[in-house]
Order: sequence, then C-alpha cells, then structure tokens
Amino acid sequence: MKISKKLIISLSILSLSIAGLIIFSSLYFHNKTKFNFLHNANPMDENFYDTAFKFNKKQINLANYNVIAGIIPHHLLAADLIAEFFSNLYTKQDKYETVVLLGPNHFNEGNADIITSGYDWHTPCGILNSDTDIFRQIIQLGGKADKDTINKEHSINSEVSFIKKVFPRAEFLPIILKSTTTKAEVDALAEKLYSVSQNKNILVLASVDFSHYKDSLTAQEYDQTSISAIKNFDFEKLNGLDIDSWQSIGVLLKFSELSGASFKLLNNSNSAILSGKSDLQQTTSYVTGYFIKNNNFNNKQTDDIFKLLFFGDIMLDRHVREKINKDGFNYLLENFQMPEEWQKTDIQMANLEGAVTASGAHYKPEMSIDFAFDPKDVMQLKNYNFNFFDISNNHITDQGLQGFDETRNNLDELGFNYVGCADRKVDECSVKIINLQNKKVAMLAYSMVYGSLDEEKILTQIKAVREKADLVIVNMHWGVEYESQARSNIKSLAHNIVDAGADIIIGHHPHVVQEVEFYQGKPIFYSLGNFIFDQYFSRETQEGVAVGLTWQNDKIKIDLFPYYSEYSQVQLMTSEKKQKFLEWLTDISDISEEYKEQIREGKIIIH
Repeated sequence: MKISKKLIISLSILSLSIAGLIIFSSLYFHNKTKFNFLHNANPMDENFYDTAFKFNKKQINLANYNVIAGIIPHHLLAADLIAEFFSNLYTKQDKYETVVLLGPNHFNEGNADIITSGYDWHTPCGILNSDTDIFRQIIQLGGKADKDTINKEHSINSEVSFIKKVFPRAEFLPIILKSTTTKAEVDALAEKLYSVSQNKNILVLASVDFSHYKDSLTAQEYDQTSISAIKNFDFEKLNGLDIDSWQSIGVLLKFSELSGASFKLLNNSNSAILSGKSDLQQTTSYVTGYFIKNNNFNNKQTDDIFKLLFFGDIMLDRHVREKINKDGFNYLLENFQMPEEWQKTDIQMANLEGAVTASGAHYKPEMSIDFAFDPKDVMQLKNYNFNFFDISNNHITDQGLQGFDETRNNLDELGFNYVGCADRKVDECSVKIINLQNKKVAMLAYSMVYGSLDEEKILTQIKAVREKADLVIVNMHWGVEYESQARSNIKSLAHNIVDAGADIIIGHHPHVVQEVEFYQGKPIFYSLGNFIFDQYFSRETQEGVAVGLTWQNDKIKIDLFPYYSEYSQVQLMTSEKKQKFLEWLTDISDISEEYKEQIREGKIIIH
C-alpha cells in the first residue's frame, strides 16, 4: 500500500502534537506552579515600590559582613523602612540562591502550625520562583502546604515584590507560623534551615511588626526591651515580648545562633513617628536589622581559638581634640603597634569616656569637665582594630540623655558594638551577648562613680547571664582616681561578682593602673589605666596595660601589654621599661608566687 507524502506529513504533525500534549500534561501535573496558580503580591503597583525606594535612607556598610538573616516589618506604612533594609543589600543581590521569609499566621488558619506553599509569585517586578527543594524539606519536617492561607497572609504578600526587586535571580519560600507553634517546632525549623544553609546560600527573613496599640514613647520603651532580647539571644524572654510572632523571631534567633551571627540594628520607629502624628495613642512599631557574621569579630586563625583584647579609657575631647586638630587623628596611634599575633582579634574593646554626638557637639547645661566626641574621630579607631566599646561610665551622659541616645545611634551607624547604661544604672543595656562561632561571650558593663550601684540587681543579672553564656566578662567603672590600690568596698564587690559567675573583671576609671588579683582562680584587673587621654601631669596617668585573652577549649591564657604615652601619643613599652612596669605590677598585687612569676613574664595561664 502506497502512503501519500501529504499523509506522512499529517501523521508527523499529529505525532508531534501528541508528544507536546504529553509533555505539557506532565509539566502541568508535576509543576502546577507554572500553569495552574500564581500567588499575587500586594499591592500590584510597581510605582508603590519605586516610591518607597526614593525616600532618604540610612546607609550602612555591609561589605565586610556576611548577612545571613534579618528582621523587617510588614505594615506598609513602613514601606520606606522595608526599602531601606533591602537597599543596603543591593551589593549582595547575586549572593543568595533563595530567600526564606518567615511570618505570623495572623488568622491562625490552616491545618498545621507550620504552613508553606510551593507556588510561584506574581509581582509587578516579575515572577518570583519557588524553591521547590526547600519546600519539600519543610513538608518532610511536618509543615503543610496551604496555598489559600499563604495567599491572603499579608506578612508574606507585602514583602515579595521587595524581594524580587532586589534579588531578581533568587528563588523564594514563604513559611508562616501559628500562635500555637511550640518551642520544639521553632527549634526544629531553625535547625532544618541551618542544615539547608550548609549547602545553599540562603537569606532568612522574619516579617514581624513589634509593639501594638501604645503611644509612641511607651512603644519605644517596649521596643528597647525586645531589641535587647534579640541582641542577647534571650530565648526565655521571647514569649513575653510585645511582637506579633515570637515564633518567627525565635526561628530567626536560633538559626542565627547556630550560624554564629550577631544582630546589627538598622532602624526602630513606629506609626506615630512615620505619620508625623506624635499624639497618636495606638501605634504599631517597627524594627529592622541584620544578623551578621561580622569579619571584625571573626578574623580567626582556627575555628576554636578566640582572641579578645581590652584597653582602658579613651577620651577624644579637650587637649586630645587639640592634638587631633593640629596633627590629625593618626598622631595618637601612629607609633602604636601590637605584635603580629594580636593584630587580628575577635573583640578589641576599650572604655569610651564620653558621648558621641553630632560633630562632637556639647549640649547644655555646660559642666567644668564635659566630654563629647565627633563620630568622624571615633570612626578612625576602626583603623586600629577597635570594634567594641564599654559606654557605662560617668561621662557618657555629659551631654544629657540626648547625648546618650546619640552615642548609641552613632555607634550603630559606625558599625561598632557596645554595652553599658548610664552611671549607677542596671538595665537591659548593661548586657550584650556576642556569638563567636558556636560560643557565646557575655559582656556586662556597670559604672559606680557618683554613688553606689544596686548590688543585688547586678548579681542577679550576672547569675542569669551565666546560664546562657560560655564566657562572662564584667567591665566595671569604679574606684578612686589616681590611687594604685583598690579599696576594700571595691574588692568586696569584685569577689561577689566572681561568685555570681564572672570569668574575668576588667576595671577602669582611676586613670592609673591598679593591682591584679586572682579570686577563686578568676582574674580581676581593677584598673587598666588610661589609653588615650590628656592627663599629662604624671607618669602614672600616662601609663596603662592592655589585657589580651586567648580563649581555646574553655581555657584562658592572658598576655599583658604595658604601654605609655607622651602628650596622648601612645606606644608599647619594650625591654627594660616593660620589665620595670611588670615588676611594679607584681609588687602591688597580693597574689601567689606562681602568679607573680607569670606577671613578670607578661603571660598568665588560668587553670
């Protein structure tokens, strides 16, 4: 039988059509995301997002940070804050393969505590594709797919366009959590995301609004409590915070803790501030910030060796300011160089003896001794590896509460970490917990110059922190100026602080070096003396000692680095001068012969 050429062509076309239909059907049933359903962003107006990105924004340098997670609001009154958060990540837009977005299940709908969706998202910036691999892993963990519940959840649909705009090539996965989600489920989800992050570059975000239905000032007070808990990874306080999804923040904190990250605040505001209605009585407040693996804290030689370096008082006003104006900032430290093994540290810390205000402004009422520092000068300290400040001292409020608030804001913007409240105050600001890889270092700071502290409150705080941290360091601003021996009341408090759980005490304020003590095997440095100051009237006020801690496998080795200054220009002591200083420090310290010998060598082993 002879088949016509025309029939052959027709059969070929039919075969191709059937094959195409089979392929289409296969795709349809195995990937409905592409052909059956798309979630929609809200709003679907590209101009809305373009406008949000046009507002003036706080710019921070994240170039040296590995940003692994972050917090953003979902209330669209705060669209400019959301845009601000993402605009600082533009330089990292090709870094992330997937953005995972956590949020509250506002209506507690659906048949599981953890709900997700594997469908793609239609946004005005293009299609945001689902990460079906992570989706499957969340389902295996016990999460449920529920496109309808996800579709109307505003903690998700308000964010997807920002994500697509800034990360155009990244995939996406939404996860919402009911208010009934347990701590065990929170931890399991965080551990799953951490496991995923070992093989894929992911950014985990929590879309969470903070305090609700309060006036602006009260909202800010509640927010400070929440921010402090987040910075300190205080899981016990999470459930009591005024936020709309402690579970979402809990997953974020656990994931960041496992990743060895620290929290960097970007902004904190509320609807009264953003709308310009200061008398608004029922506000919603917003917090934005990043969880970062900060290179400043993790310039590590090995994974289990940590180096922490402590200095005494830094003051950048008065005659020091005159030196900077005349010879430039580098005049102060151009002759100061640590040994090579101490030029990279995880934490390098000093007591910052004054407020950091706009251009170093002084505010009324004026005082005879009144310090304020220009942020530009403080920034220069980064060039000499400083990344952490104790701000709990008698000069931090020289410019009033305005100066104290400016100090914290300016240090945040400059990228420094810090701890401490005003003199004689014990509060959330007295504690900062830093993650170094898989270890927690707790920094606490107190000042008792113009009166006594609430000792019971201090000891209670230290005991609570002891249960959470691997290393507890207490910084104390105390004692009598220009005396080389600590008084009995100071020593009694020091012993109680050690009994409460401190591993080491770092002291300052006397402006001279004081003795070293070992109580219950824990080192107490009662005063490190001045580092950068303008007290040129004696040799003692122009000498100090830096304390270097090497922490490995929970064992501590201490290196001592005596230094001296001439008219605020600092340099390390060497040879005979160094040995004379260490002999003097040994003589004034009431310690065992074993420790005396180690101090003479400038190297101490803590058993």
